[in-house]
Amino acid sequence: MGTSDTGSIPPGVDPDILERLVTVEAATVHLDAMQHEATIHSDDRTVSYSFRSDEPPQLTGHDEHPYPLHYFAASIGL
Repeated sequence: MGTSDTGSIPPGVDPDILERLVTVEAATVHLDAMQHEATIHSDDRTVSYSFRSDEPPQLTGHDEHPYPLHYFAASIGL
């Protein structure tokens, strides 16, 4: 059932569905110094997203990407 059907509600926002199972898979790779890359996959693995993190020089990083804590803080607001 899609959102184009008259009167249909997508399962992710249907208030009559009281329980949902969400699976998040992430693979991480150490790149250099304090740089890391994470790749996350959708439930059916048809979509993947990658992003990198780094630390500031005082923590032996290169300050080229957001800090891991920045991603965590941003996720609270999303």
